[in-house]
Amino acid sequence: MVDACEWEQSALLQAYVLSRHGELEQLATAEDSAAGPRSIAPFVPCAASRLPHIFRAARLTAEDVLWDLGCGDGIVLHEAASRYGCRCVGLDIDASCLTVAKRRATALGVAGLCTWLQCDLTILPQGSLGEHVDKLAALAKSDVIPAPPSVALVFLTGTGLVRISQWLHREWIDAAHRLRLLTCVESLDSAVDYTDPAGLFGDSNELDWEVCHDHARWGVFVVPPFKVTVDSWRLAGDPPLQLTRSDADVTVPVHLPAILSHAELQLIHELSCRYMTPSQEESTPSLFDLPDDHAGFHASAETALHGLSEHRVFYLHSCSDLATEACGLPRIKEKLVSAMRAHDHWGLLKGRDVNLRSFEYHVYSTGGSVLDPQHRDDGSLLTLSILLSLPGDFTGGEFVTWQGGQRIEHALAQGDGILFASEKRHNVNRVSGDRRSLVLELWEGPRNHRNRHS
Repeated sequence: MVDACEWEQSALLQAYVLSRHGELEQLATAEDSAAGPRSIAPFVPCAASRLPHIFRAARLTAEDVLWDLGCGDGIVLHEAASRYGCRCVGLDIDASCLTVAKRRATALGVAGLCTWLQCDLTILPQGSLGEHVDKLAALAKSDVIPAPPSVALVFLTGTGLVRISQWLHREWIDAAHRLRLLTCVESLDSAVDYTDPAGLFGDSNELDWEVCHDHARWGVFVVPPFKVTVDSWRLAGDPPLQLTRSDADVTVPVHLPAILSHAELQLIHELSCRYMTPSQEESTPSLFDLPDDHAGFHASAETALHGLSEHRVFYLHSCSDLATEACGLPRIKEKLVSAMRAHDHWGLLKGRDVNLRSFEYHVYSTGGSVLDPQHRDDGSLLTLSILLSLPGDFTGGEFVTWQGGQRIEHALAQGDGILFASEKRHNVNRVSGDRRSLVLELWEGPRNHRNRHS
């Protein structure tokens, strides 16, 4: 099944496996390698874009003990320990991967939360995830006996899942800690061993796994604790999605063509120009003459900068006349907020009480830009930027985001919008001419009445 992380996961598969065929062939007889005869899946790191969805689907907290069966270089456990402070246990057959995992855990300051065990997943004794975890530690020749898991992640190929499914099913039933299971890309209720011709046409769910597919878009599947139905699991609800800056940077923006009609564009222009104050004459605002703002220095500086002639910003939500239904702007605003909700494919708004943080009319004249290499809409959840001008009214001014360290210029026609995670790095190239845009930001804070901060 193809999921929203497929592009990144496929690139990792190419880099770690497909392009290294000759190198991996030399390890085909190595007992302690993911390319060796005892391995049930090649080593491919988990896509970074999948991580926040794994943690949300797992409902991870600091009290959990997260095991990763086939942990590879440990990226999932490093992030879990860093973000949540939970204890983590990684199992893998590949000695070199575990060496990397240990080294990174130390560098990240989470070594005290992480335990690493080298072992063959296909010969683990029954009870390894429960009352006989000491036997697993002995098998792995570890002096540390880890705590049994409350969450177990298994990111393997379908073949790998099938190979350990009987053992895993018994562990899940017998677990004393209400063990919940997560798999990625492949689901336990449909996994097939493609190396077994007979298995291709058999019952792929002979163990009657009950799997929650609510996060299937991100290639994440959850088996609730034994005797907890999927309906009951859903009823309890997932926590809101938490994105770090790194998480936001690997999200892919959504292009919304012709989100505003010609009549709506005209109305926005007319109303904004009617109420917008003239630009400042000086090229740089003085630190000693910033406008007062109880939200603090940064809010005052931002307001001053947004009055410069090269890039002026009018906060539409600050004008009481524009809040009346008669002017027509509230209807447009609600239409756009509804579109933001409808196209929130990441689930950033789900489970949150969200308000409009800012509703802005931007005017870029020659020389105007947003070129700060680390520019983000800090503190907001979703941002929608809509081009109001005809592309012929200006040159430059491309809307830019970043993906895998590469600049992506988004071609927008008049009335087109681009929706993105607010913490994602973005820019506007230097403008020559007259470029106008509309920007909306949603956040969990209160509705503002002056600017982005108050």
